[in-house]
Amino acid sequence: KAPIIKEEFKKLKGVEAVSYSIFRIAGAGYYRDWYNVELDGGMKKMMLNEVFFDHDFFEATGIKLVAGRSFDPNKLTDSHTAFIVNETAVREFGWDDPIGKKIGCDYIGAGGEKWEGTIIGVVKDFNVYSLHKKIEPLVMRLPWSDWPGQCIHIKINGPLDQAITSIKRKYEEILPDFVLDYSIIDDIYNKQYQGERKAFAALQMSTWIIVLISSLGIFSLSIYLSVRRMKEFGIRKVLGASVTQIFTLHMNYFVRLMLFSNLVALPIAYWLIKNWLETFAYRIEISYWPFLFVGLISLLLVVVSGSFSAWKSGRMNPVDVIKME
Repeated sequence: KAPIIKEEFKKLKGVEAVSYSIFRIAGAGYYRDWYNVELDGGMKKMMLNEVFFDHDFFEATGIKLVAGRSFDPNKLTDSHTAFIVNETAVREFGWDDPIGKKIGCDYIGAGGEKWEGTIIGVVKDFNVYSLHKKIEPLVMRLPWSDWPGQCIHIKINGPLDQAITSIKRKYEEILPDFVLDYSIIDDIYNKQYQGERKAFAALQMSTWIIVLISSLGIFSLSIYLSVRRMKEFGIRKVLGASVTQIFTLHMNYFVRLMLFSNLVALPIAYWLIKNWLETFAYRIEISYWPFLFVGLISLLLVVVSGSFSAWKSGRMNPVDVIKME
């Protein structure tokens, strides 16, 4: 009933395209097989990733062709002689013009048929895994037989919940004895980054706690030191020191502490981030601007936390302070 399911799904409101495949578009591995590929004027045997799907796959998934053509339902020979590869395969095989290059699979069907032919198209690279894993050469082709595959991809345009409800209802009408198991592509990709999401949430919470504790600590220490140095500040004011000079003198201590802590912490942070990014096959290059920004933020926190007692020290009456026992 696979053809019936596909045609009935296409009629549902919000469904733009439907395609069968023998793999899941994300979160699952590829099939692998031995292929004979035309390289340097000869045929070279190599193990390649492969996927199988019907003619509507690119429309349903949005994967783009960058060269050549897709599979043509009017060309019956495409099922055995037409192959599509990804951009990574073209780069690694060193092909300047991949269209028309010979390729074939070692598999021989029950009727003795062989899957040998040429490259008819190239698709833009896509990754079914997380960014931790590098994209590998991929061969895409029509199914081995009339069996369309165990997965069906549905492109939805409109309210997701309504479309899923309609799909479930239609599926149960056609196959009442079978359970519909479905996933949202976004959810599948997001699950591959659960570790990073949990680490980010924990780091974000701990960062706010550290900032709060540090600010309270600087504020308390600033008040304590202003009391300890009150007579010194009073004498300096008698000798002509201004409020600004007293403020600067008081804050210099905390600014020096901030600079020393950044000199220790930022290189360690850079090393940790660099090592973490190297676990990804695709990653950004670390810039120094975020670390400069962190330094400026820490300076701002120090100034805000310690400025109250510094300002109060500069505004005090020196006569009252000098008389204090």
